[in-house]
Amino acid sequence: MAEEKVKGIDRLYRWVMSAGLLFMVGGCAPDGGNMGGERMTEARAVPPESLYVAYEGGKFGYIDPDGEMVIEPYYDIAYVFRDGLAPVRVDGKWGYIDSTGSYVIEPEYLKITPFKKGFARVHVNGKQVYIEKSGARIGTQAYDFGYHFSEGLAFVMIDGKYGAIDTTGRMVIEPEYELGYFFAHGLGLVRKDGKWGYIDKANRFVVPPVYEEADSFWGTRAKVKVGTKWGFIDTTGAMVIKPRYDDAWSFIESRARVKSGGKWGFIDTTGTSIVNCRYDTAENFSGGYARVAMGAKWGFIDKSGKEIVPLEYREVKPFCCGLAPVRKTTKWGYVDTSGVMVIEPRFSRAESFHKGLAKVTFKGTEAYIDPAGKIVWSEKQM
Repeated sequence: MAEEKVKGIDRLYRWVMSAGLLFMVGGCAPDGGNMGGERMTEARAVPPESLYVAYEGGKFGYIDPDGEMVIEPYYDIAYVFRDGLAPVRVDGKWGYIDSTGSYVIEPEYLKITPFKKGFARVHVNGKQVYIEKSGARIGTQAYDFGYHFSEGLAFVMIDGKYGAIDTTGRMVIEPEYELGYFFAHGLGLVRKDGKWGYIDKANRFVVPPVYEEADSFWGTRAKVKVGTKWGFIDTTGAMVIKPRYDDAWSFIESRARVKSGGKWGFIDTTGTSIVNCRYDTAENFSGGYARVAMGAKWGFIDKSGKEIVPLEYREVKPFCCGLAPVRKTTKWGYVDTSGVMVIEPRFSRAESFHKGLAKVTFKGTEAYIDPAGKIVWSEKQM
């Protein structure tokens, strides 16, 4: 029993690692700059967005959409490519590789983040610093904490206070706020004296700090809390959707899910109800469809509120490439946007498709399938 538990934990660990689900990751090759010919099938450039993490023989490598192992399993941990580079760990140290498997940034860090918009954060002596894709450090300052760049600025924390730097590392907003998040539509969300407001890039309050809770702008709307109710403001600070909801999420694909009377529905950016609050649970729209549930039964609606997949599944995951993983009993299959089961349920685990392939577990073995349900790669021979 103990051995089975250990094996189960190991399988779960590998599944999470290869799916690239963690954010701050925290591995050093003995030979430096390039992985070496013995660790690649061939040193050829492959579009990084087309590569998938694969686990084989106790190590992680990368396959292409045809299931060919183009970067041989060598890494203790590997993540998906973001912004053209992938974080990998060997012997406890992290670095970054390109789609040929060559190290672009040598493994030397204990913790790192994926690249986003040309920049990443790495830990040096217990602090965070920003680096470019060349590995060059941005500025000379190290920070207690930092967020990724948005609209050219990143909020950072020094001695418990938040300010913002630009992409050269220059502190353009001095650390004075209790919290600071991302800039969107020219406005950054900050907290001062326990209240939330929005500043512009010159550090002037456009929306005064008067809200108990708030979120960054998604599109031209931001959710704010007044008393016990949630509403939405526009980028001038005007309350365009009055606070009347018990709970609310930001606008995703021009729809926001809102809660009233213990039930969830969706509104558009004018506040018009698109889906009345009737669902026990709802998730944000993704690819034009949202997951909704009544009781323990899940299905999908489109942006008009039409139920395109009936609420009859125990679990569902988001649509991508026109297919969504669904589960009625113990096995997962895939439905299309008309609700037809196009890949019959036979997988003990299944993820949404990503650029043509989906990660599944079949007969205890991790694998990738194409939209026809054909296994294009598996950890062990089927």
